[in-house]
Amino acid sequence: MKRKAKYFLLGCISMALIGCDNQLIYEENQKFDDNIWVYEDPKTFEFDIVDSLLPVKLFINLRNTTDYPYSNIYLFLHSSYPNGYNDIDTLEFFLADPKGTWLGDNSGTVVENRAMISKGVFPTTGTYKFTLEQAMRNDSLPELLDIGMRVELMVEE
Repeated sequence: MKRKAKYFLLGCISMALIGCDNQLIYEENQKFDDNIWVYEDPKTFEFDIVDSLLPVKLFINLRNTTDYPYSNIYLFLHSSYPNGYNDIDTLEFFLADPKGTWLGDNSGTVVENRAMISKGVFPTTGTYKFTLEQAMRNDSLPELLDIGMRVELMVEE
């Protein structure tokens, strides 16, 4: 009897570990050289959507240090769809509140942020391409570690 309970417990733990992030469709993060995002270094992300009926959420990930000199960051988001549609959006990403407290998950000197920028369905199947550019007034932004995109299934809550 004890042996069955042990196998059952092991099975439950295994299933929990396997299903930890079953909503994830795509995630990629790209590092900045010397922790500086220069204007001439846009980051591009491409992924395939195979089912245009599944509702998803689209996120931007950003990691910075606590020495990042601003409370926000402006980004240009260039979107290219498989049907030939192209678009450019300007996004503002708040990283700290007005008192200077970091908004993301703070682990020592690293702050991890994730902001949802869209939710719904992709209009068609195929390869989507998104390019992120920093749109601040400085050509070089210090203390930024990496930026990324994440696509996950939208589950009913």
